Amino acid sequence: MDNPASLLSQPALQAALLAAAGALAYWLKDVPGLLIQWGKRFFISTLTVDSRDEFLFPALVEHMDHHPGLAGVNQFTARSVRRGTEYQSLAEDLRAGQPPRAFLSPGEGVHILRVDGRWLWLRRELQVGQSVFERISLSTLGRSPRFLEGFLQAAIDARAARETDTLSVYIPNPFHGGDWMRARLGSRRSLASVVLKAGQAEALLADLRRFLASRARYAELGIPWRRGYLLHGPPGTGKTSLVTALASELHLNVCTLSLASPIVTDEKIHTLLAAVPQRALLLIEDVDAFFRARDAAHGEVRLSFSGFLNALDGVATQEGTLLFMTTNHLERLDAALIRAGRIDEQVELGWADEEQLRRLYLKFHDDPAAAAAFARERAGQPLAPAAVQGELMKRFGAGQG
Repeated sequence: MDNPASLLSQPALQAALLAAAGALAYWLKDVPGLLIQWGKRFFISTLTVDSRDEFLFPALVEHMDHHPGLAGVNQFTARSVRRGTEYQSLAEDLRAGQPPRAFLSPGEGVHILRVDGRWLWLRRELQVGQSVFERISLSTLGRSPRFLEGFLQAAIDARAARETDTLSVYIPNPFHGGDWMRARLGSRRSLASVVLKAGQAEALLADLRRFLASRARYAELGIPWRRGYLLHGPPGTGKTSLVTALASELHLNVCTLSLASPIVTDEKIHTLLAAVPQRALLLIEDVDAFFRARDAAHGEVRLSFSGFLNALDGVATQEGTLLFMTTNHLERLDAALIRAGRIDEQVELGWADEEQLRRLYLKFHDDPAAAAAFARERAGQPLAPAAVQGELMKRFGAGQG
């Protein structure tokens, strides 16, 4: 019988053993990774969001910026947030004394944190492929996704609350005239803060609510689901304030458009009307100015009247479009613009009547007898509510009443 030692000394067997050992080592090298992957699959929950999601990603980043559980991070990605509510350009913001504020978010790489009583692994990375985007992954022990769902939902709720508590005003993008850019972000305005003639604001709000709830009826009748309003009257009678307050009450935003703008052309007007953001109404202020400029052959006006009418009637105009036009001079408007089907309701906002004057006074100073006397004295005069409000602010200040 051969001695085992002598067998092991044979070159062929040695080569075979080395080959087997190499194959075993090659196979075992994947075992740690496989064990890690198996452990991740069965013992760790992971949630991933990337910057291609235009709502979830910024909501998550904002939530991380302010969450006290992430205070232990010591490597950051900086992002700038504008302090002012109006956007013109960085140069304009700096001249106005409103430089952007820097916010620090967890930087690229892995961060291990204790958040709301749980250990959380946060990975932030830049993905480069056909496009460049950012990805954030959150992982925690346990197979249940409830903790991660709760963390993400808190981020969503915070972002949604911020958006619904503010009113966004959009203007045509000066660099890409076929879409909209947010020009201002401000507080929503109560309808009660706009003092009109008795019942005017309430009637308009009720009409808007009926329209927004009537999509099925419009479809049944085969009528485009759109509605147009014309607010007319002297300057300072509350036309723009009324539109802002109605948008606030209905949790809508506002897209404001000047027909005399040089970036608004026959081609762009179609694209703009088709691209009005969801949950937004379209406001065209001082529409009579367009007719004045057109009649004067003003060089900056690049929109034709027929082009505007075609855009209003065009199939690209979104279903559910709410259009508000304002004018100080109803008599200057072409009858074709305000015919039924384009303008469904005309509302006159005129000089303040006695009841308006009384309520304007009470808005600033709670003295019913003085308010009644003030209203009787001024009734019948050509007074715009804005002028009366200015006088009362001087008399009582903005913080009294």
